[in-house]
Amino acid sequence: MPSKGLQLLLISLLFHVVYLNSIFSVYFRSQVVDVAERFKVETEDGERLAKRVVLIVGDGLRADKLFQTYPNPPFPSSDALPAPISALAHSLADGDEHATTPAPYLRSLIQDGEAQWGVSHTRVPTESRPGHVALIGGMYEDVSAVTRGWTTNPVPFDSVFNQSSHAFTFGSPDILPMFKLGASDPDRVRAFSYDEEAEDFTADAVHLDLWVLDQLKQLLRNASSDPVLYAHLHEPGVVFFEHLLGLDTTGHSYRPHGAEYHRNIRVVDHVVKETVELLREFYKDDGETAFVFTADHGMSSVGNHGDGHPDNTRTPLVAWGKGVRRTADFEEPALHDDYSIEWCLRGVRRDVDQADIAILMSTLAGIPVPANSAGRVPLDYLDASDAFRARAAFANAQQLLAEAEAKSDQKKRHAIAFRPYPELVEAPDKGHYSPDSRRRKIAQYLEQRDVASAEELSRHLVEIALRASNYFQKYDWLLLCTIVTLGYTGFMAYIGVNIVLDGRYGVDQSAHRSSLLSFLPPLAFILLAARFAVERAPVAYYLYAVFPAFFWHQVFRQAGPLIASVSSEGDQALRQGSNTTLSRLVRDSVLVLVAIEAMAYGYSDRRAFAAIAYGMGMSWPTLMLPTSFKVKEEKLLQVWRAVMALVGVFPLLPVEKGESLLTICAGTVALIAIIGATLRFLASPSSPTWNRTRRFLLAEVVLTGLSAAVTCSSATSLRLKQGLPPVNQAAGWTVLATASALPILHGRPRAQPVFERLAVLLAAFCPVFVILSLSYEALFYAVYSAALVTWVTVESRLSASTSPKEGKFAAPVGALQLVHVRVSLFFLAFFNLGFFGCGNVASISSFYLEPVYRLMTIFAPFPMGALLLYKLLIPFVALAAVSSVINRRLHLPPLSLFAIGSLLSEVLTITFFFRVTDTGSWLEIGSSITNFVICSLLGLFSSVLLAGGEYMLAGTTG
Repeated sequence: MPSKGLQLLLISLLFHVVYLNSIFSVYFRSQVVDVAERFKVETEDGERLAKRVVLIVGDGLRADKLFQTYPNPPFPSSDALPAPISALAHSLADGDEHATTPAPYLRSLIQDGEAQWGVSHTRVPTESRPGHVALIGGMYEDVSAVTRGWTTNPVPFDSVFNQSSHAFTFGSPDILPMFKLGASDPDRVRAFSYDEEAEDFTADAVHLDLWVLDQLKQLLRNASSDPVLYAHLHEPGVVFFEHLLGLDTTGHSYRPHGAEYHRNIRVVDHVVKETVELLREFYKDDGETAFVFTADHGMSSVGNHGDGHPDNTRTPLVAWGKGVRRTADFEEPALHDDYSIEWCLRGVRRDVDQADIAILMSTLAGIPVPANSAGRVPLDYLDASDAFRARAAFANAQQLLAEAEAKSDQKKRHAIAFRPYPELVEAPDKGHYSPDSRRRKIAQYLEQRDVASAEELSRHLVEIALRASNYFQKYDWLLLCTIVTLGYTGFMAYIGVNIVLDGRYGVDQSAHRSSLLSFLPPLAFILLAARFAVERAPVAYYLYAVFPAFFWHQVFRQAGPLIASVSSEGDQALRQGSNTTLSRLVRDSVLVLVAIEAMAYGYSDRRAFAAIAYGMGMSWPTLMLPTSFKVKEEKLLQVWRAVMALVGVFPLLPVEKGESLLTICAGTVALIAIIGATLRFLASPSSPTWNRTRRFLLAEVVLTGLSAAVTCSSATSLRLKQGLPPVNQAAGWTVLATASALPILHGRPRAQPVFERLAVLLAAFCPVFVILSLSYEALFYAVYSAALVTWVTVESRLSASTSPKEGKFAAPVGALQLVHVRVSLFFLAFFNLGFFGCGNVASISSFYLEPVYRLMTIFAPFPMGALLLYKLLIPFVALAAVSSVINRRLHLPPLSLFAIGSLLSEVLTITFFFRVTDTGSWLEIGSSITNFVICSLLGLFSSVLLAGGEYMLAGTTG
């Protein structure tokens, strides 16, 4: 690879790696700041609502699945419940013989008026770690924290456990350690967790929840013989935490609509009831315990979570016990909407944000609110006097105000020109008052026992403090947005200049070097770096700024040769009557923009990619190809139309799909048939490498058949709940590893025909796709590969037919033309079709875990994620290899199509950068983040994969 191409590739790689993180710096920075003072409800008599609080989290529990009623019986058949609840019959809902509930205890609390209830709304990403941070820390950790690990605390943040007198936690090893290790006093938090090996997706997950209950029983038994433990358990401010992972594991394995998920809810309800009874007995029915039941996130219909879909963000909240108000008979009816109207629950539906639960628990237990809590205390849940409500609201306002002031001081300490938040600057004529003025006014109301005014003003101050925190959180928003925009536009301009000067005109660039403008970007970077140094900005800010400085410096540096080259080409076009007329340029530019906008729309509605595929297959040959070529290559174009029509089917198929062994077997047959056809058409005794290629392709046929057999056997065993046989697991890994290793073992023989090398590479992924398929993915790979090979053939013959008469490929090397923009646009379309074709829409939770269970059943997020990523990347590897062949067949410099493709893809990326939002529904927020990330990864992956394509096909002929 020439040094110029390698330099462009490395710059693109570094740029996309750095700028992938830009939206997190702009929109979603960590909210952890050092707040010196802690606040709790201060009452004259030291009143606290409860001596202890019990938090029970049903991991992965959807609100509707807990609250709704089911038929009687709910499912035609279901596994027996485990001991000791195996004899329990289905419980009727409210005495209706036609309706049942999986949670009779929790429902009875609501229907009997003992509990307050509602829906807790989570934020994205809807994963266990950020969900528990919000529940227990009261803060929304930055979105990128989900990637930093599951068992450690990347930043120290305060929590309800940290403020308790003692916390006793039970559950998963993925959640408990981060709160124990993050506590200021680790001895204050006791963690009881099972081994990671217990998180087996093929085992009965309800035993994880029953294990938690057994550990609580054991702890209370130990207290009878351990005076220190007994004393700790009886101190005020104790917090119990039960993390019930079973529902999450069951939902992943069997999805939330099945009998298994329903059965697990029944077990969770039993654990809740038994926990209440155990603590009532242990504390001799002192009536000083408050209970909060909720979930960290929901569960999508396909058995996953992570994005902002309402199924993932709506979780149940039920609170009862000491300090929680009962539902009065005269209260207004429940405030239902279409979502909850059929639940038929008593009382008022009181929705909260997930972070509100942390301050609810702090208020109930009479302990300080976590320092970085972003919650609003839900006063309507409290059984408290008006004076207590007012003081609780004041404590909430003081804590949030202290956090906002800490962020303000952090900025003010180093800012060159500090801009305070207007509503916290003393300006009575505008209705704005300083924090101290607001505190004094509320304290005055409390002293005068005007609790209504104190509560109202405190609630108003809570909203002001939250807005102030958000203001300082995004203090550098405009500057960073400007830098990032200049970075993306600069990269596009840099790529464009390289295309024009290096790819087409070949002028002497050294004769036109230097421009006064070229010194402005480095000067701007020096000034920005000086500002960042004074303000002690993160290192990422320097990295964001250096790229636009470099890009625009290079662009302005090349301004002279660029203008000269374009003018020269324009004059030549006019003299020679070139086809590159203004009208054609305008037409092609409009078509390119329309295609890119169609792709952008496809990120929100994947059916758009079906239209794009049909346009490539039908409209392009009919409207834009020369008549002579259409007549000569009629059969080839018929094949092209057919395969693109088949590719266009897949974006129209439903994203939510169940396991279908019949469809997997059909995909296997299609893959083997394509390899067989390849063996027939590539057979060439004159090729020095054909015998070697033939042996490797036959090996892939055998491995593809074996992969189907292993997949059917493993899937059947898992479906019958017999677990994953060790022999099947070993066979699956062996097939996967062997198939993936064959291209490496095959090597890169010199003088090998390019289609032989390409066939070996594409065939190597057939067994992998079969093993990791849930339904039609193997069929998609077969059709997608056929489309790519057909594309190569069409482009090659089209290039040959339009070349000058002197030679088949007589165009000079590096002669980029407008037609190559269309080729790059096809590359971009195939890239997106490779992502969206399998049903992996732009959503974190669109990836299915069931196929991974055929290889590993113990929960391990990173290996499981690696397998899913491997499957996701396979179409892109195939596309990279095919693009390298096209690049060569068109006699273009290496990575030329990548350069044009990068220029086009950045239009998508910058479009989605400006669409990123941190307001609105969490579905909108999550989708905006994911769309930007996918487009950024498009540039990143294409940089790596196209370099890999050049490497994989090095030394081939043809």
